[in-house]
This record gives sequence, structure tokens and C-alpha cells, in this order.
Amino acid sequence: MAPDLAAFDALCDERFDRWVDELREFCAIPSETDQFPDLERAAGWVEGRLRAAGAEVTVLREEGVPPLVVGELGTGPRTLIAVQHYDVQPAAPLDLWDTKPYDPSLRDGRLYARGVCDDKGELLHRIQAVEALRDAMGELPCRVRFVVEGEEESDSAHLARLLAQRPGFFEGDGALIEGGGVDEKGRPQLVCGVRGMVYAELSVRTLGFDAHSGGAQLLPNAAWRLIEVLATLRAPDGTVTIDGFLDDLASPTQEQLDHLRTLPFEEEEIKRIYEIREFVGGLTGRAAQIADTFRPTCNISGISSGWTDAGVKTITPAEAFAKVDMRLIPHQDPARIAEQLRAHLDRRGFQDVAMTVFRGEHPYWTPIGDPMVDAAERAHVGIFEERPLRWFSAGGTAPMHQVCAPHSLPMVTLGAGDPEVRAHAPNESYSLDLMRRAIRVTGRFLQEFAAIEA
Repeated sequence: MAPDLAAFDALCDERFDRWVDELREFCAIPSETDQFPDLERAAGWVEGRLRAAGAEVTVLREEGVPPLVVGELGTGPRTLIAVQHYDVQPAAPLDLWDTKPYDPSLRDGRLYARGVCDDKGELLHRIQAVEALRDAMGELPCRVRFVVEGEEESDSAHLARLLAQRPGFFEGDGALIEGGGVDEKGRPQLVCGVRGMVYAELSVRTLGFDAHSGGAQLLPNAAWRLIEVLATLRAPDGTVTIDGFLDDLASPTQEQLDHLRTLPFEEEEIKRIYEIREFVGGLTGRAAQIADTFRPTCNISGISSGWTDAGVKTITPAEAFAKVDMRLIPHQDPARIAEQLRAHLDRRGFQDVAMTVFRGEHPYWTPIGDPMVDAAERAHVGIFEERPLRWFSAGGTAPMHQVCAPHSLPMVTLGAGDPEVRAHAPNESYSLDLMRRAIRVTGRFLQEFAAIEA
């Protein structure tokens, strides 16, 4: 081990308990989507932490928009952009948490809190790694720019506009996205892409007010109307049936399919974790693995209509609502998908169904053989027993197209997640052992990244 890495590792051990305390402090801020005062508090916390690390910090603002905090450390010919966020998913329903979501609890080697994995833990451990590497080496081997937003969990609607205030913040040589970690068997993973998304609400009103259900033979029921709509969007086997939805889909290449065969697919372990007997459409084996990687989705995130409280209330609902999210893969365009959904509804006589689009993100995939991905793999040597697996894309969405596409930057993950983190769910948690490892991997990656030849 090189002397500088020995010193870096020693600093990591010396500071780790303090770093965990920092994470608990950060996670105690309930910076949920649309809770502007708490988002401001979280942005201020991030700004202060970056300044404490020695970063040159710029805060970009617009009226009514959570601040975008940009912090830059180091010098050198190569620049790495770390794309992060300080906003978190709502913690509700609170009664499903074993401990309070904003009173971080440590048990069995894991820290439990809303946002501890997605994304406060990862944001903080990257700052900590950069700071410790600089302190150990005297200087960083490259420039690191943290771009930390407060709208990732809603729609990143203002990210491009905020960055447009300082177009130079897009410039760099590569980007780290949130996420990554280990799989069901503890094997490290490198994720090289994100899916796109269209998130929309469909709503319908069929009556002036909720009516007595004794008139249901004549009065149109909004819930039934919405069910009829939703049934046209997806087949029982999971195939999306929106007109034109699959037209621009990039079919996997033979090279991609060959690489997919080298990746494990822990079918039974996935079913155990999610407590299910079978996948959608009864898919198994190779077909399930291909669908998991290369099939776009149309998912109902939530549905509401009529009387849902305890007890009996016999009504014919006047209104019904559904939240629908569609995860996209290259080369699907979110604006075109939204247009196709509206046209699909109109062709079937559902002009009475209102549609509101809340979010549209492009997919963004980096080739798994990119030199930056090679550098990330080398950074794991000595920290994990196995070399990391290279995955084409995460299942989720992040604004990487906005950040990376202007200069065609490659991207990859370096994370501390595992299948038990329960991101977006009650009892979200973070493994402290994986956090410790991820910090060391991040320090090594900065050296490997700096050495990539143009």
C-alpha cells in the first residue's frame, strides 16, 4: 500500500465515529419534499459542511426553489462532478417505523433514519473521503465538484435552470451518481446508468358529488372509470400497451446480452427479500433478468377514490385519482412519452380523464467498458474480496442527463447501499461497515480517476 493511502486509511479509522455522529445530525433534519424551511436548513447544513472541508462554495437560488449548493475542492487537469441531493422522501406512514425517522437510531451495525441512505449518507461519506484524502496527501489528485440539489425526490425541475446561472459547473471529465453498493450476496456493484421517467397523475370526475350507491345502476362511478383507463396501459405480463410507447426502445445488443449472462441474478433471494412467490407475468430465469435490465415500465404508484376509512359508507365516488410512473430506457424521450400517453387516452374515448405531468427525465447510460468504470473497479481492490460487477443501469432515476449530456460525461456509482436499505420505505437504514468501506473506495477512486489519460 502506498504511504499516502496508509495515512488516508488511518485518518478514516480515527475519524469514523465522529463521521457517524455527523450523519446522525444531518439525518435529524426532516428535509422532505416541499417542506421549504427544512430544505433550507438542510442546504445550510451542506453548505457549512463543505466550507468546513475547505471547499469553495457557491449557492444558487431562485424564489421558492430549494437552493442548489455547489462546492469545489482540489486542483488538477481533471474534474469529477459528484451529483447528490439533500431532500428526502416523506417518512409517512410513521406508524410503520420501528423508531422515529428523524431521531436516528443505531442498532445491529446499521443507522436507521429517513434519508440516511438516499442520499444523506452517501453525500456525507463522499465529502468525508475527499477531506481525509486531502489531509493525508496534502492535496487532492484532481478537482472534485459537489452539485447538491434539493428537488431530486420531486422532479429536479429547476436543476438545469439553476445550473444555467453558472454553465461552467457542467464542465468536467466524469460524474459520480448516487447509489451503488453491494448485491444480495455482498458483491460490490458498479452501476453505469439511470433510467428516465415520466411521472403523471390521471384524474376523472363523473358526478357533481359523491352519490348514494343505490343509484349505481345509472350513475357513473369515477373509480370504475379510472380502472377502465388504467387497464389499457399495461398487459398482465408487464408489457406496456400505451400506443407508441415501445417505438423508440433501444433493443439490447448482442454484446450487452453476453455481458448480462456474466452477471448473477439472485431470483430466489429477491423473492425472499420482497416476500413474493413469483415475478410479474410469471417470468423466471434468463427472461426475468433481461426484463429487469432492458424492459421499461408503467407502474401505478398510488390510487385513490371514494370511502377508504374504517367502517361502512356506501357511495358512488364522484372523483378518482391515480399516480403513474413510467421508467424509461434509451432512447425513449419523456416529452414524447407524455404526448403518447395523452393521445392513447384520447383515442379510446377518455378525453374526460385529466392528465398532469409532474416529472420528466431522460435516461442516461455510460458504456460499461468506459475507462472511468475501469478506474472504479480498480478502486475496490483490497477493500472487497471480489471485483465489482458492472451493471448497465439502476432501476431508479436521477438527473444525470441534465448534468452529463451537455459534455457527454461518463458516470458511475460508488456507494454503500445493500438490499436491506429500504430506501423510500419505512425503516430506511445504512450499513456502517459498508459506509466505512465506501469511504476508502472513494479515496482510491479519486487517485485512479486522476490518472485516466485523455
